[in-house]
Amino acid sequence: MTYRLYPVADDFEARIRILRADEGGRLSPPRNGIRWDFAYAERSGELELFMIWPDFVLPSGDSWACDVSLPVDQMLLARMSVLNDTLRLQVHRPRIRPGLRFHCHEGPKVVAVGEVTRITGLDRARPAGA
Repeated sequence: MTYRLYPVADDFEARIRILRADEGGRLSPPRNGIRWDFAYAERSGELELFMIWPDFVLPSGDSWACDVSLPVDQMLLARMSVLNDTLRLQVHRPRIRPGLRFHCHEGPKVVAVGEVTRITGLDRARPAGA
């Protein structure tokens, strides 16, 4: 059985690169379970941040352990979950597509950049109780 960090079904997969400190990224590498805010890279006007959290995935399909630092400046696979069901349907479902670029934020600071690679569950109703 595959180990997954979050019990909720993921909505899409993405490749994420955690920025180096000299690029404005974190001073210390994050660990899986980090709860960054998500922002669309092509935003216009005011910065909008959303609760879409990554679950970083090993090549085996298991989630990275939460007590291991994630590598910086490498492309990492992540399963992404939209937390707000209303925004999931009204904002993100029509907007998120493979190839879409996004930023991961800690407050106003961009600490990682990503690109959607495939839709996994965003186009379907979320199972009851998930």
